[in-house]
Amino acid sequence: MYRHFYTAGCWALVATGAAHLFGHYGMVTSEGQNETDRQLLSLMRGHVQDMGLGFVRSTFDILTGLSLTFAVLSLGLGLIGLLVRRHADTSPGLLRQTAIAYAGTYGIMSAVAFRYWFPAPLFFVLLTFACFTLALATAPREG
Repeated sequence: MYRHFYTAGCWALVATGAAHLFGHYGMVTSEGQNETDRQLLSLMRGHVQDMGLGFVRSTFDILTGLSLTFAVLSLGLGLIGLLVRRHADTSPGLLRQTAIAYAGTYGIMSAVAFRYWFPAPLFFVLLTFACFTLALATAPREG
């Protein structure tokens, strides 16, 4: 049963990355819904700073980069997890150890999401955390 929960967690990560890419696209193409939004976007895009070594970035550039990184990392971690799952028979205990790492990481991310994010990303992070926690709880103990 733990393999099913582990696989579901990996697919939840892939879904998280894909959903975040849609949100990312909406963010970078947004022109604002009202005058306040338009002014904020203008300030974020127009406020540039020299970051050193010739890197000049706006606040919007930094936000865009972090948003895209979150999407790519979610997709990548999900795909890596699926590869680990595929080869788990050759290394007993590997899925349990990987589930520990994923459950710990997404447990911390759940706390961050509760504090800083809104319902959609919180849902995906909690789903991922729940899948890997269930995988860990149902995995056979080594010994």
